Amino acid sequence: MLTGALAIFTLVAVMGLVMLRDAWKGYAIDPAYPILHAAAALAGSALVIVAALQGDTRVYVNIGMAVVIILLGLAMGLASKKGKRVPKGILVAHMGLAVACYGLLGFYALNIQ
Repeated sequence: MLTGALAIFTLVAVMGLVMLRDAWKGYAIDPAYPILHAAAALAGSALVIVAALQGDTRVYVNIGMAVVIILLGLAMGLASKKGKRVPKGILVAHMGLAVACYGLLGFYALNIQ
């Protein structure tokens, strides 16, 4: 379960970096791309939740962090949809928590109990 989630979140991370690169260069981001990014993140989150339901209590922290990451992502999406610039603090918090959550998941997925 966790290895699959890690694979999905690797894809999510690459997608996020592509969006960041495009935004940094001033390119328009295809509106479907953030939705695909979010859908993949939710699929990975579902796998982590399934692992937690099967008794892996180590991932509870990941689930809590994911909730915050998702809320920050929604805030960015709503700001963008309204035609506003995404606040940099929200973007940095989203990325920082995502990196920490990914690292922790990688640790759990690659280090068997």
